[in-house]
Amino acid sequence: MALDTLRRGAGRFFGVILLGLLVISFAIWGIADIFTGYGSQTLIKIGDTEITQQDYMRTQQEVLRSMSASAGRSLSIQEARTMGLDNRVLERLIGGAAVDNHAEDLRLAVGDDAILQEIMKDPSFQDSTGQFSPIAFQQALRTVGLTEQGYLASQRERNLRRQLLSTVGKGVTAPQILLDALNRFNSETRTLRYVLVPDTAAGAVPEPTEEQLKSYYDNHRAKFTQPEFRKLGLLAVTPESVRDQVQITENDLKTTYEADKGQLGNPERRQVQQIPFADKAAADAALQKIQSGTDFMEVAKQNGLSEGDVDLGLLKRGDLADPAVAEVAFAAEENKVSGPVTGKLGSTVLLRVTKIEPGKTPTFEEAKPELEKKLLKERATGAIFDLHDKIEDERASGTTLAEIAGKFKLKFETIDQVDRQGRKPDGSTVTLPAQQTVLDAAFSSDSGVENDPIDAKDEGVIWYDVLGVVPQQVKPFDQAKEDVAKAWRTDEVRTQLAKFTQDLVNALSGGKTLEDVAKELNAEVMSSDPLKRNDIGVNVLKPAVAQAFTLPQGGFGSAPSGIQEGRIVFQVDKITPPEPLDAAGLAQVKQQLGLFVSDDIIAEYFGALEGRYGVSVNQEALAKLTGTGEQP
Repeated sequence: MALDTLRRGAGRFFGVILLGLLVISFAIWGIADIFTGYGSQTLIKIGDTEITQQDYMRTQQEVLRSMSASAGRSLSIQEARTMGLDNRVLERLIGGAAVDNHAEDLRLAVGDDAILQEIMKDPSFQDSTGQFSPIAFQQALRTVGLTEQGYLASQRERNLRRQLLSTVGKGVTAPQILLDALNRFNSETRTLRYVLVPDTAAGAVPEPTEEQLKSYYDNHRAKFTQPEFRKLGLLAVTPESVRDQVQITENDLKTTYEADKGQLGNPERRQVQQIPFADKAAADAALQKIQSGTDFMEVAKQNGLSEGDVDLGLLKRGDLADPAVAEVAFAAEENKVSGPVTGKLGSTVLLRVTKIEPGKTPTFEEAKPELEKKLLKERATGAIFDLHDKIEDERASGTTLAEIAGKFKLKFETIDQVDRQGRKPDGSTVTLPAQQTVLDAAFSSDSGVENDPIDAKDEGVIWYDVLGVVPQQVKPFDQAKEDVAKAWRTDEVRTQLAKFTQDLVNALSGGKTLEDVAKELNAEVMSSDPLKRNDIGVNVLKPAVAQAFTLPQGGFGSAPSGIQEGRIVFQVDKITPPEPLDAAGLAQVKQQLGLFVSDDIIAEYFGALEGRYGVSVNQEALAKLTGTGEQP
């Protein structure tokens, strides 16, 4: 009835939407039970809702497209599986079906009129005049294999899910006590006084016995386990592979050189300092002070700025976002203060350049090799695609990659053993185009599997075979003995020094001072900057900061310093509570907490629904779909 109404309003029912736009229609939780009737085996059951293998495969493609969009490139299914594809599909299907069951129990429904209005107002279905285009709509349904009724059902389902979920998580207001606690957690600072304790302070570590080494080896086998290695066969069609098919003339190179000359070589860099002012009058007054003898940095301090605040760093012209400021900064003399500069964004600043590193533009002959590479990458695409199609035709007929390489006079490279990080057993590394992408894909595949080629962007196209797998294994003790001894000594130094510094902490808690400890160690007492929970400082790393926030003011602790195996002993010198939040900050924190609380409520809601309706999974069928012999 509803679709008949739409037909009468728009003439005959034809149409197109792109597959990606259709995916958006299912963006809340995916498709559950609307695509039944394919005669397929039930894969998952949630309450009365059955999810078939076809539902799973359809949703898998939607999730794969979404993951590819997030990654900015087309992911193979093997790559996506290493990134959690299978679990994402299950979460979408099970969560969506659970919400559908609840909506049915609550007797919720979305009227046909509302769905039809939404379809007709969707810009995706409108022609150039802004009117609903029935031709586009029908054509898209055919593209994705949906009937009109199926699409209408999917829209109804999507709207119901969206309304139910937004209602569950709506209107959550964080209490003031939680706002205050979060402000304290985020903004409270602690300042430490500390002494560096070198790794030699606890004395020398004795030589280990054979028994100690064997015991250490037995208790830390993971440290001496070789990673999995794989033997790979690679066929890469790169711009260099089609070099003889790409014409690059001397004139092409010279034209490119002239166009890119400003970006070649090493550009000029300048150390720029900047003092911002509220207006030009304030900047003029500050400039008069400087011209009368007041130091540039003293003026900055009078305006509440530190050296770090005014120092913009060693910059290229393009690093300065405001072109007006860049123009003056790169025309200024070294150590001379500029006049007031009003930028394009309205701010007024004084500038000083304290260092100039001249740039160097290469000659045409110096730049020529890199220009050739650039033009080759830009122009090789067509030839690479042609060769790609020929190689795929050969693969379809059963020709191996090695045979294909011979036929087209390409290089087939064999790597006997390489781990996931690109290391060989001897510790050396391989060099491959799109290296990490190739390795991730190869370690997600297996021997005997015909893999999809990898699009390496401007590096070409890469085909690969897994020719063998060497499982991870523990090195025999005799082979690992040198590494075992080294690791044992490192752990012994850490253990010995940790005990030594804990004794110092106990002594400090008993009345000894940091100055006493510093004198004994021939060191000095140093202070950190005020540190928030997520901050680190010089010699004050995350373990020290985390421990400091568990101690009262005046409390003592010890943690690694990051200098070899050394540590620090420290005292919490000062605890500074945060300033109260201003209106803008308070509104932002309220919004953040509201989202967190809403997410928690929705997560609890999903858990309760799955518990209420029950979830059963056909593990054998699922293992076949995911290409494994076990549950994903």
